Amino acid sequence: MMNITLRQARPEDVDWLDEFYEGLMRPYVELTHDWDEKRFREIYNTEIISIIQLDGEDIGMLKIEKRKDHIYLGDIQLKEAFQRRGIGTSLIRDVIEKAKADGLPLRLRVLKENPVVELYNRLGFVKTKEFKHCHELEWSAQTVEAANEAKPHS
Repeated sequence: MMNITLRQARPEDVDWLDEFYEGLMRPYVELTHDWDEKRFREIYNTEIISIIQLDGEDIGMLKIEKRKDHIYLGDIQLKEAFQRRGIGTSLIRDVIEKAKADGLPLRLRVLKENPVVELYNRLGFVKTKEFKHCHELEWSAQTVEAANEAKPHS
């Protein structure tokens, strides 16, 4: 059994986060626009970032903001060696449960070229907005209910 835990990010994690995020996301970002070192470094508000750990090893990051009318999943990233093992899915389901308990929709933005879009679709997220380089997706009890009603019944 995997022992996945979250710990609050600290200011001393910023260099690790920067290197980690760039290594995972730069290839996707550069498919659509230039990588902006300064812009991406500014996104590390450690107050809303948790470091994902497996048996005490830092393997990723989770960034969640509770906003007035929704919860925003700003980022979920895992080292490549830990992707496609159910860890991200489990963490996203936990965030969905929190949103459900709070009675709020869960929103996120994802680059159009990022293959994780398929995972979000399987978990019940629907596209609510489209931008030049990304989609805004939302999960809510209403969007899931509407999607289920739209499916053909056998």
